[in-house]
Amino acid sequence: MHNNSKLESEIRENGYFLFRDYFPKDNLTHIKHILVEANTEWKKHNSNPKVINSAYLTSTKFLPNETEREQLFQFITSKKIVKICEILFKSDYYFLNTQIFFNPNHLDQRPYWHRDIQYMGISEEEQKKRILKDFVWHFRIPLEEDPGIWIVPGSHKRWDTEEERAIRLELGNHLYDESMPNEILIPHHPGDLLVFSAHLLHKGEYGKNRFSFDILFTNFPESKKTVGIWNHFPNWEFISLTPEQRKLFFTK
Repeated sequence: MHNNSKLESEIRENGYFLFRDYFPKDNLTHIKHILVEANTEWKKHNSNPKVINSAYLTSTKFLPNETEREQLFQFITSKKIVKICEILFKSDYYFLNTQIFFNPNHLDQRPYWHRDIQYMGISEEEQKKRILKDFVWHFRIPLEEDPGIWIVPGSHKRWDTEEERAIRLELGNHLYDESMPNEILIPHHPGDLLVFSAHLLHKGEYGKNRFSFDILFTNFPESKKTVGIWNHFPNWEFISLTPEQRKLFFTK
């Protein structure tokens, strides 16, 4: 593990950090098996050919086996993950969701620059305020070789420049997959952990057998309404977690 203060300053400044060979690959084998099952079930309910990621994989809808759900929740709340949360968040932090990122069905589909917050259905002015107070971090765990993710380091702390905004929103003659100033590509491999802010300007890179598992943590709890719809939080009747682990699943 890196020096905590150095790690904290780098993540806060750049909005990302890649931990190489963070998980023993053998430890991921069973987790991958569970996620392949859940992702396959998710696809049965979501037939849009343009999708590049699934979500709510811990839902009983996609993962009805309570033993497998417990194993997944034990992994999500494991010490190797939680100790990074403790560096990222100065106060309480909460589990929000899980996702799998895979390749699109159509080879001509283009990756796109975005900030996750643009899909929340709130005004741009509100988005500008939210990125400074609501923190959302992706913990990306590639289960196959991942060609990577493009990011603009430091963009999680500020709003777009005029050029960045034109690319992201395809204004004028710009396209949302064209190069951005200061962009970098971060490939990652099974065993790695890539932590990055959802507020960064970022876009995926398609190719290889892309199958990466994302766990999302925030500084605000999930709503009871969303949990009620998806049932993606632990059922305490079947799942045994410590009081510390349970804290991550607080709702408002």
